[in-house]
Amino acid sequence: MKKVLALILALVMVAAVFAGCAKEETPADNGTEGGKTYKIIYLTPSTASDFWSQVETGIKQATKDYEAKLGIKIDYSVMGPAEESDAEGYVKAFENAIAAKPDAILTATLNIDPTVPKAKEAHDQGIVLNFVNCGLGNGDDGAYAEYYNEFYYCSNTTIGEMAGEAFLAAMETEGLSTESGVIGMQMNMENAALDFRMQGFADYIAEKAPGLTLTTIQYNGNDSADAQADAEGTISTYGKDLIGIYAGNNVTCDGVCAALRNANMKDGVVSVGVDSDDIEIAALRDGYLSAIIVQDAFTQGYMTMENAILTLTEGKNPESAQQVNVPPVIVTAENIDSEEIQFMMSPYVK
Repeated sequence: MKKVLALILALVMVAAVFAGCAKEETPADNGTEGGKTYKIIYLTPSTASDFWSQVETGIKQATKDYEAKLGIKIDYSVMGPAEESDAEGYVKAFENAIAAKPDAILTATLNIDPTVPKAKEAHDQGIVLNFVNCGLGNGDDGAYAEYYNEFYYCSNTTIGEMAGEAFLAAMETEGLSTESGVIGMQMNMENAALDFRMQGFADYIAEKAPGLTLTTIQYNGNDSADAQADAEGTISTYGKDLIGIYAGNNVTCDGVCAALRNANMKDGVVSVGVDSDDIEIAALRDGYLSAIIVQDAFTQGYMTMENAILTLTEGKNPESAQQVNVPPVIVTAENIDSEEIQFMMSPYVK
């Protein structure tokens, strides 16, 4: 009997030792939400866009970093239409995202009005909703702030102003006079937030080079073929009076670059685009594009996911401001090969 009791006591002591070891290895003992799984959906405006893919690269990097740092697991997935122009597809994807009952949704919208009720629905269901780049208002204006947790963006007014700065700098390099001439204005679509990219450019040019004339804005429905046709029409209409074209997003700029290539227009003309993709980069290197205003899509995506994770694990939004501006940079042939610019334009998960 004594031997049996001794054996039982020994087994209890061994079990206690293993239990203690297991407890020491649990990340939750460090004050984190270790071992917990959070379901987070990235609702992208376009699964085919290079820009939104760069945003997702930042999201994935933050996911990797914080899974390791906090000992948590992120059940991550992506939803969204193939093309930015599919507003109905985006709203439907938003409905599907809400129905999936995630802990958080990270998204951007190019169609504010139909997005607002979906944002409210997500908020009312307790879903942490973060916007990245394109939200429910213009930057820090606070529009519908009660329906989301955080918004990381790049000021569209600043983008337009920097495009104007780059345009005039390129004109000086080309030896072009600012006393007269026509600048073509092209954009993908009318949008309450994106319109500031065009207005910021127009205001900057009006202030710094009032002798220049801007065309009315041509909208292409986010179709590069239509953008090319518009650019070719502008080239044909204004001839030698045309000193350049400003393209407000990368899809539009792809079409502009194609038109300039076909017309072999390198010297004596200036072109500035926004956001980077392979077509724009090739055009910049080949001399058909003067500059690209590049948003730091990776950092915007990273901060958006980071904030969602910390909001979930800490129980509150860690940011002191609900809208955070992430500034862009001007990329030219002179700085495109720097390590910083290369990563910004072609980010990857480390």
